[in-house]
Amino acid sequence: MVVSGIMDATLTPITPSEALTVLAGHGYRMTQPRREVIETVLAQTRPFTAEQLVQLLPEISRATVYRTLEIMASVDILTRLLQSNGHPAYVVGEPGHRHHLICSNCGHVVAFTTCPVEPVVNELGRSHDFAIQGHSLEIFGLCHNCR
Repeated sequence: MVVSGIMDATLTPITPSEALTVLAGHGYRMTQPRREVIETVLAQTRPFTAEQLVQLLPEISRATVYRTLEIMASVDILTRLLQSNGHPAYVVGEPGHRHHLICSNCGHVVAFTTCPVEPVVNELGRSHDFAIQGHSLEIFGLCHNCR
């Protein structure tokens, strides 16, 4: 759901069958362990780490969990972001260019699709003769409930 360029990353998650279709379209095999990782990932409503997922799926190898997360991020099913502590986490959301507001206390994430840094990114590319391929923006603070 998009309102004035802001969307809650938890409102419109991709379904497991849609995710499987996307991955198959990119040539990835659908093993049973990978299906289980995908289903568990898409059930998450808050940012999570790879290690948290490893603990939720003890019967699946750590390598399979990490590889599946990276594949899902590479095809835009997941977004990899840095938490306020500098550690990476993943969040499920709509595909496309987005940035995130992240509550430093409870971890609530709000994705937004407007890009306030696009003019700065373009100018940096021009002024430094740099072919910028992408960027990310994570803003940390306290959500309404934690304030």
